[in-house]
Amino acid sequence: MFSSDQFNTLMNEVMSRLSTGKEGDNKGGKNKEKSRINLSPSQAIVILGILAGALDVDSVLVDRNQEVQVILSGSLKRKTQLEKIMDQVGTMPFDEVMKTLLGRY
Repeated sequence: MFSSDQFNTLMNEVMSRLSTGKEGDNKGGKNKEKSRINLSPSQAIVILGILAGALDVDSVLVDRNQEVQVILSGSLKRKTQLEKIMDQVGTMPFDEVMKTLLGRY
């Protein structure tokens, strides 16, 4: 999907955006405390997957108890060049594909 350097850079960027600039007024304002949002590794991976476009939201379910479920889907597998070509060819009419193939040889 992407290299470990890209992953680390993206993770650092996400974490810096999630940190809040909230400064506490402890002991007369001398100690400034910066609070951060703590994320588990699985939460961070889901966030990165959505931001990177590897995960898409399939549905959002809300039940009568106001519990929310978000269904995500995606693949970590990269498409090969042949799969990309087949995706393009799959949308073309059959006669156009045949004319293109016969025209090359």
